[in-house]
Amino acid sequence: MSLVELKQEEINEVSGAGTLIGDSIIHGVNLFNQTLNSKLISSVGVVFSAVGLGLVHQAADTTGLVASKTLIGLGRALGGDVAETPNHYEKEKAEGQYKLLPTLNGVRAWLS
Repeated sequence: MSLVELKQEEINEVSGAGTLIGDSIIHGVNLFNQTLNSKLISSVGVVFSAVGLGLVHQAADTTGLVASKTLIGLGRALGGDVAETPNHYEKEKAEGQYKLLPTLNGVRAWLS
């Protein structure tokens, strides 16, 4: 009995790389984050931050961050290898959206 070397395609199939379920989970998370990053949806958080409810805005987005990262991890564990889109929380944190004090600058920046 001799051993036969596996082809890359066979290795990927056995390891689960690019599986339908893993990729589907990651695609779902990506769609969720793209929806949250749309102007229509993200404007709600911008208004919350502008009127002094930045902590409420951040708490809601942190919940989404935890769910997104957990599901991306699950998708990867199930063999998903789709690229991740920018996470809503990380995008808005980089933009400085989570303010403790009311500010109209956030609304002005969003409108421009």
